This record gives sequence, structure tokens and C-alpha cells, in this order.
Amino acid sequence: MDASTDAVSQNTPDAASTCEDLASCPVMFSYPTTPGVSSVALRGSFDGWGSGVALALMGDHWETSLNLPDGTTVTYKFVLNGTDWVQDPGNAETQPDGFGGFNSLLTVHCDACNNVTSATDPAWTPDEPLPDAFDFPPWITMPAANQIVVSWRTVASTTGTVRYGTSPTTLDHTVISANPGELHHADLGVLSPATAYYYEVAIDGTNARRRGVFVVPGMDNWRFVHLGEFHAPSESAHTAAFASAIRAFRPHVVVESGDMVDNGDDLAHWRSYMRTAAPWISNVILLPAHSNHVNGFQGNALVHDLFVLPGNERWYTTRVGQIEFITVDSTFDTDNFPEISEVETAWLQDRVAEAHDGVDDPALVIAAWHYPACSSHYPSRGDLRSWIFDNLLQATIDGGGIDMLLVGHDKYYERSLINGSIVQVQANAGKLSPESAGGNHAGCEAVATDTAARSVPLFTVTGSQLHASVRNEQGSVIDSFTVGN
Repeated sequence: MDASTDAVSQNTPDAASTCEDLASCPVMFSYPTTPGVSSVALRGSFDGWGSGVALALMGDHWETSLNLPDGTTVTYKFVLNGTDWVQDPGNAETQPDGFGGFNSLLTVHCDACNNVTSATDPAWTPDEPLPDAFDFPPWITMPAANQIVVSWRTVASTTGTVRYGTSPTTLDHTVISANPGELHHADLGVLSPATAYYYEVAIDGTNARRRGVFVVPGMDNWRFVHLGEFHAPSESAHTAAFASAIRAFRPHVVVESGDMVDNGDDLAHWRSYMRTAAPWISNVILLPAHSNHVNGFQGNALVHDLFVLPGNERWYTTRVGQIEFITVDSTFDTDNFPEISEVETAWLQDRVAEAHDGVDDPALVIAAWHYPACSSHYPSRGDLRSWIFDNLLQATIDGGGIDMLLVGHDKYYERSLINGSIVQVQANAGKLSPESAGGNHAGCEAVATDTAARSVPLFTVTGSQLHASVRNEQGSVIDSFTVGN
């Protein structure tokens, strides 16, 4: 969708704010609500591993705040039910604890603009009920480098306004959605990299307001989540079970690998997707993907309407810091979608080659599409995997190679190695329905498999390396691994 079709008007984009360092600032610590956990305490180096402080139950998470000096490095753990010492599930930074395990590690960075641990790691807005005038909560896309579009859908045809700024108390820039309608796209323009922006969407003629916060890419340390097999509305309740873990993790980006809804042509299914994702979708940059359930001639019409994306909005690239994401439509039905074989594979090879041409190369190249190249528990789809290997995967190899592939489709969790080097992560936030074992491609090695779990991988990027912690519906870690150097 071209954001200009919403006839928005805009003032001059702002420059990066200058933030005066503070001597100390409040730092929030949170732990997701987990079955069987009746109390959570924070213990750590901040008081010499003394009595610590109790966390308060805040709906979908436990929370406390400590005022800590700027520049302080804190080691800590959570204590569950007074006995179980665990690491922070939302923080991949660790340090050996001297007893064969690890403490979580945090360095405090204070600034006057945001009064949080970092200008690029702001606290999210509270998870509040969606006002009745909103049909869909606001969501965020990035159609070009550092260009941010805030979109929303209203119940009635109306206009609206987005106010935004680099402080939650000073929303001093305005974009007006001037065309009356139900679907709105407000183009905020090209914003300052590595900067947090707070915003509020107001629906004209009502008291309805919805706030969010996002961070424009450009930082070395950041987080993203991979969602596969969301399948709204049939599996929305299962995907919703991950809301507390996602909110505690506070990703900057969400990468979808397809089947976001059961039927991409049904607006009611997209309504279920957006409302289920409401706890996080207004605070992340969203990278959607086409799939067998979300497709159509030259792409899915509702995807084109709802999301303002790069390129032809069906296959596109997104640079986020030191990572190049390449989102692809893997639905290779040659009778109905011949352009996948005829056009997309050549485009894919060219984009991977550009990522290795020596000009501002990313540290990691990650592809996201729906159909897996590897799957150890879906023998009926062997022909599909062979096509992926011979076409899309071969295009990436011919272009110079990718580091990781994010997929869905086969409805269980699995991490594989492709040709001994490419990491494939198959996730299933919503649907769980594996087949029996067998039929994997000869170029695949299944490294970690869980056919009994729904899964969401949480990725923490630090420099040229990313660390993954994969959670199930109950919040337990079912896999962890590192990619990059």
C-alpha cells in the first residue's frame, strides 16, 4: 500500500534530540506471569546480593523498578516462589555465577529524554483495552530506510491524527490522516536512526486514543521475534498465550513467516490477527510475509491494502542495523503464481549478492519465507522441500549465501542445519500439527525438535551475533542457540 494514497499532511521531520545524561534513573525489571509462580523477587549485585526486592504482579507480568546510577553494571537473578533462582528471560546478556550457572547482566545507560535504561530500549506503553472506535490497533511498518508509517483501522469512516516525538511527554510533531475512511496510513517520513519515538493516534470526533512507542533502526544491540503459523482466528487463543513473554522481551521488530491468518481474503480474520497482537503490535516494526493461506494473483489484496511495505510488498528487503532481512513469497504454484519461479528467484539471488558486494554489507543475512527447506516430521511434503532447495535456497547460495532462514508451515518447532552451515528455524506460535517422522531432505540435519510445543523464538542481537531463546506457551525455554561471530 502506498502511504500517499491516504492523503496525509505532515510538518517538517524532526532532527535527533540531544539528551543530557542523568546521574541515575529508574530501571524496570519484569518477569512474565507463569503458571505455578506465586511470588517473584529480584536479587543481585545492586545491594550486594542482600535481601533484594519483591516484584509486584501487574496482570501479564511481575514488575519492579530500581533507581540505579548511570554506567553501573548489575548482575542479578529472579527468585521464584522463594526457592528457584532463574535468569531474566528477557535479557540474553549473562555472566558466569561461579556455581556452574549464569547471572543476567545489565549495564545502565540513563538519558533525560526517555528516563529508561537506554534511548533505544524504552519502556512500552501499558497494555490497555482497545477503545471501541478502533477496529484494529495501530501497527507500524517501514517501507524505506528509517521511513515509518503508522496505520490503524476505525469502525466508522472518519479522519484521525498522529502526534509523535522523542519524549512521552512531548509529542510535538503531527501527521493528519485527512481522507475520511476506515483504513488509515500516516507517513511520519524519514526519522532519526537509533532513536525512540513515542506516538498517539487520535480518532477525530471521538475520545478514542491509542499510544505506542517504536525505535528507528540503527543501533548495534536490539531484539526481534519470529512469529510463524499465527493462524488467526482459529489459533488466536494459542498465540495470545505468548503475549506476556513478548511484552517482557520488548522486541523492536516482529518477523512473520506466513499464515498470519487462516484466510488472507477475509477481513474478519485480519481483525482477529490485529486484536490478538494488540499487546505488542503498536510497539514494533512489522515484517509480514505471504504464504499459502495469504496469497492471490500478484499477491494478497488485503496485505497490499493493510501494510505499507518496500518494493512490490510481496518480496522485499529490510535493513535493520547490522542485519539484512529478505522476505519472500514461497508459494510456488507454477500454474497460479508463475512469477515466483520466473521473477522472484532472480530477484532473490540479486538481493543476496548485493548483501555481499562489499558496500555497507550487513553482518548477517536472514531470509524469511513460509515453506521450510528442512522438516523431519512431514514426509508428505518432500516434493515441496525439494522445490525450495532447488529454487529459493539455491538462489541464496548463488548470491553468496544467507546465515539464517525463518519458516513455518509444518506446525511444530524445529531448528535445522542446511548444508552444514545455514540455520533454519521453523516456528509455530499458533498451530500445532506435525506428521510422523521421516522424509527430511538429504541436505538437512535436525538439531533440535519439539513436536509437542507451540513456539516463539526471541532473538537478541549484539554486534554481529544474535542469541535465540525459544519459548513454549508455558514460558519454558525449549531451545537456545547463537548465530554469528
